[in-house]
Amino acid sequence: MRDTIKGHLLSFSGVFCWSFSEIIVWLLGGQPGSIGNVGSVSLSFYRFFFGGVFMFIILAARKDLTGIRELLRHDKWLLFLSSVVGLGFSNIIYFFGIKLTEPHVGAALYTSYALFIGIYSIFILNERSNIPMKIAGFVIGLAGTFILLTNFDLALIIEPGKILGNILLVIAGAIWGFYSVLGKKIMKRNPEVKNVDVKLSTLSFFLACIPAVITLPFVPEASDFLQHTAAEWILIAIIAIVSTAIGIYLFYKGVKIIDVTYGISYSLLKPVIATVFAFFLLARIIPPAMFVSVPLVSVAVLLINRKPRKPAIQPEKRPSTGSAAEAKPAHN
Repeated sequence: MRDTIKGHLLSFSGVFCWSFSEIIVWLLGGQPGSIGNVGSVSLSFYRFFFGGVFMFIILAARKDLTGIRELLRHDKWLLFLSSVVGLGFSNIIYFFGIKLTEPHVGAALYTSYALFIGIYSIFILNERSNIPMKIAGFVIGLAGTFILLTNFDLALIIEPGKILGNILLVIAGAIWGFYSVLGKKIMKRNPEVKNVDVKLSTLSFFLACIPAVITLPFVPEASDFLQHTAAEWILIAIIAIVSTAIGIYLFYKGVKIIDVTYGISYSLLKPVIATVFAFFLLARIIPPAMFVSVPLVSVAVLLINRKPRKPAIQPEKRPSTGSAAEAKPAHN
């Protein structure tokens, strides 16, 4: 029981760290009121490269680099699919998509990865407990997320000028879902590797840089690569170390103990946390829709994490000790 609670707390802590991402991306997006302008591909490279360096330093300081080679040798194709595609390419698609739509609508659509992860985990990880409650929870949670981030104006999702960005964000969420599920599969396949969650995260971050390295020479932002102000570098460090390295590490630490579906359910709270951050850090007004969204999301998390009912134990039938005639009462 104590380990289960620990798993939930670690998963929630990871999601809490992720909740800084949208605010930092907005602050680095070059919009009026932001404090920097860092390109999507460059930011994707920075977050994973510096996040990987941070995790590698931790491993080196602990003199715990054994097992990394085994992960690469035993699960190179799963690592490639989960890290290069699931983490690297999905992140670039996300950054491009968020610039083609309203940021708050995009965040709502991207949160659909929670539903995709729930589906993938059924088939890839065989996490089949309490499926009806999980599905109901994800549907209710996503509905609450959409209400919060669209503020009851659901027409924003199908606005003609924003459709491409919205589609890209759903695709990005669907691809990112493979990262969490395949990551747990790799951990389950390598139980003998000490601190496998840290080593997996480190490898994943460096591999996730590959799509950015391939894409960067072909985009205009290449001319500004590594040329940023002190304020921009501070925000880049926060998104790389806090939101990416520490966040994903804590999440993986949690889902080593509990189902991925349970852990990712806390991502439904991410838009709520981000809205609260925006209120305190950016002086944004909390929308009235939040008072509808929070109860829905809370119910969703409870449904997803609800333990399935155990079947009632049927009383054992006592074997018959005599014939049917003997069993009948005698009549006078």
